[in-house]
Amino acid sequence: MTADLRGFLELLEQRRKSDLLRVEHEVSPRFETCAIVARLEEKRRSPLVYFEKVAGTRYPLVTNVCGSQGRVALALDCGLREAVERYDAAVDHLVAPNIVEDAPVHENVDTGEAVDLSRFPALVYHEHDADAPYVTCAIVCAADPDTGVTNLSFHRLMVIDRNHTGIFIEKGKHLDGIFQKYVAAKRDMPIGVFIGAHPSWMLGALYSGSADVAEYDVIGGLLGEPLELVRGKTQDVLVPARAEIVLEGVVKHDVTTPEGPFGEFTGYGTGATTTPVFEVTAICERNDAIFQDVVSGHMEHLVLPMLAIESRAKRDAMAASENVVGVALPAPFTLVVAMDKADDDEPQRVMDALLNADIYRKHVIVVDATVDPSDLRQVLGAMALSTQANVDVHLFEDTLGTPLDPSCTNAEGRVTKMGIDATRRIVGAREVTKNTVPQDVWDRVDVNALLGRK
Repeated sequence: MTADLRGFLELLEQRRKSDLLRVEHEVSPRFETCAIVARLEEKRRSPLVYFEKVAGTRYPLVTNVCGSQGRVALALDCGLREAVERYDAAVDHLVAPNIVEDAPVHENVDTGEAVDLSRFPALVYHEHDADAPYVTCAIVCAADPDTGVTNLSFHRLMVIDRNHTGIFIEKGKHLDGIFQKYVAAKRDMPIGVFIGAHPSWMLGALYSGSADVAEYDVIGGLLGEPLELVRGKTQDVLVPARAEIVLEGVVKHDVTTPEGPFGEFTGYGTGATTTPVFEVTAICERNDAIFQDVVSGHMEHLVLPMLAIESRAKRDAMAASENVVGVALPAPFTLVVAMDKADDDEPQRVMDALLNADIYRKHVIVVDATVDPSDLRQVLGAMALSTQANVDVHLFEDTLGTPLDPSCTNAEGRVTKMGIDATRRIVGAREVTKNTVPQDVWDRVDVNALLGRK
């Protein structure tokens, strides 16, 4: 089965049909698609939703593609518990892409006056958002002008007119580093933006690590084969040959626009800001193209980046200490690290490494290896029973975070980060024993028999 969005939809139809919800009646691109996804989440449902008719457009709309960990695992052809290891393996075994001459995404190419973004079902999500349509499942491809390495990353696009959008580029991330090189040279930055992607493409684009690693190679590692790329028609960019839609153009080095407010993945809106302008020079698309969306601030927006964040965090933590045994991401900007520490200073060394390495890390809690970092009941219990705030809570003041954090009070994203050592002390701790029963008694208790189960 082809590893593109259409292939994944076909796989889902065959293997997990209950995970696919088709909405046949016409829906409005203003608020209604978001309301439907939110209503489903109220019922503890997070299916992939295929809207067959969106008012004002000929394109079907698919959203919540990665809205459950089960679908992510299906896309990676592994079990739920193996997903992070599968991602780690892809990063360790990169597969370079193949460049092809002909591509389905070039079945239809519009340039010049034919470029018109209003054809797409760009959406308005929340009542306090800017009164402008957004494209959210937009994966930007840009090559570093010095190294030639192509970076992939997600960026929200606010549609301004037929061939311009605002593009939100966060300070401190790889695309910002590339863009600043173009600004310094007083040149516009050529980019490709692809919409309509296999989950593996999306997961690979979220790779968080060295700028020397091309995300296309990570995608190849996830697929176990090279991703096919094709050169742009109007810009010197490489884009997936089997994407549904590609926007080509340049990010203007000297033009900005008011952008936002916008409801982000935290569930809260960010205020109005100023962003660079993306000028679209070509729209390329497959026959019968499918438009893909991520409903901002809902389940897919949270599930999608988890594998990449946990994989990167685990690598950073293990680089600081070989005694790290597990990492979990229980909430935005929050990491829990389990370790079998060798000394009482080791947890702080791990905190230092993690909190200084990524703007999205705000709180780090370190627990003993006996605690499951994904079980918040165990984590909070460790904090309650092992932490003394005056010695075990460490503050990192005036540190670069993200303005997407709703508690951040400044436009630059400067925050105070916190590390919590919730491990039992080795030196100077009074003797305590954990409540247990003898192993032989534990082994002979048959709970199923007590409950009358066979």
